[in-house]
Amino acid sequence: MDHALSSSQRQVPDLPLAGPTDHPVIAMPFHVEIDGRQYKGRGISLVRAEIAGLIDPHMAGLERMAWLVFRFQGFTVGLPVEVRMQETDAARGTAALVFLDPTGEHLPQLRHLVNAWIAGDLVTLGQAIAVRPVAAKPGAGQAARRLPRLRGMLLLLVLTVALVGLVAGKLFQRVFTHRLATPVVAGFDGRTLAATATGQVEFLDPQAKPGEVAYAIRANTGQVLSVAMPCDCRVEVLGFEAGSTVFAGDPVLRVSAPDAGLVATGFVLPEEMLDLARASGVDLRFADGLHVAAGLAPGGIGSAAPGAPVPFRLVPAEPLPADRLGQLAEVTLRYPVPGLIRPLSRLADRVLPAAEASVP
Repeated sequence: MDHALSSSQRQVPDLPLAGPTDHPVIAMPFHVEIDGRQYKGRGISLVRAEIAGLIDPHMAGLERMAWLVFRFQGFTVGLPVEVRMQETDAARGTAALVFLDPTGEHLPQLRHLVNAWIAGDLVTLGQAIAVRPVAAKPGAGQAARRLPRLRGMLLLLVLTVALVGLVAGKLFQRVFTHRLATPVVAGFDGRTLAATATGQVEFLDPQAKPGEVAYAIRANTGQVLSVAMPCDCRVEVLGFEAGSTVFAGDPVLRVSAPDAGLVATGFVLPEEMLDLARASGVDLRFADGLHVAAGLAPGGIGSAAPGAPVPFRLVPAEPLPADRLGQLAEVTLRYPVPGLIRPLSRLADRVLPAAEASVP
């Protein structure tokens, strides 16, 4: 562990002084770069520096540009100084650098660093220099400074929890829910009268009495096929009119009892049939944001030609109002959730639909 050195611990190295005008050499951390080679600083004053390293004896007496480098926490100070290398000792790996211009542009910065070191404002931390921290007196000011930091930590904690909850909810939604590719439409519960052949609707009468012709289709073969009204009931026309072209199996009319409630009917892609069959619950979301729980009606999956969309029927858990007739709804299937994560399921049911409903 590195320990800070106080000013009382520092000692002036036993280095020779040339005369009474020389400055004392101070042992403080720095290093010197000369011609791309680095040397460790042993001591420094305002007029000379003592270095250690791999000393070339042929450098004795040569003048060079040296970089005095002081490493601080987070930044470095470099001072260029013209020096002459003297007192080289290759065996011990030491030398002295005499500043050719002690009063050059480097002097103010170097004097500030040396004075700060002597005053104890700078301390060593490993290979770096740091400012000595000043202990503040405990009081109301210190508590006031801690309060914003505490608020920031609490805000960060709240944002982190919210982010983790959102990610977990989205992950849960992706694993335990599935959204069907096609919507459903709200209509009265009943049965569908479909086209019996491919051709053109030649006659259509939604007001037909029981036993009367409800619609007739002229097939491509030229034959006219008619369908009688099966009951005295409410009739919905499913998007066709006289003259429309239909294909065999297309729903033409939907008939229901006068007191029938609203259900949701639609078509599911063949590759989604298994998802619909194993769903433990269904969520309907209308265009205005209303969420309604529903379930697959008994025998609610119909039949279709291979590869064609399959009709299905959903029964809402609560009766739908009559003004929902004809409205489209998005279908989300929910799969069984293990007991350990059911609280997350309830959280996703509350938070995610509300967040989606707030998006325009």
